[in-house]
Amino acid sequence: MQSSYNSFFRFVLGFSVFIVVSLGLTFAVSEYSIKQEQQKQTAAALRAMMGKQDTAQWWEFWK
Repeated sequence: MQSSYNSFFRFVLGFSVFIVVSLGLTFAVSEYSIKQEQQKQTAAALRAMMGKQDTAQWWEFWK
């Protein structure tokens, strides 16, 4: 009977660790992508304030 309790608690512990690692990884990836997007938006805003364009318009083929 002790073995079944031990197996159950090992399962619960392993499952809990799996959930915690999954949530931690999800949070880390989310934070990374948010930071990347903020950096892109900041750079685009600075370029817009300075009057610079990233790409030429379709009629500006000589750039």
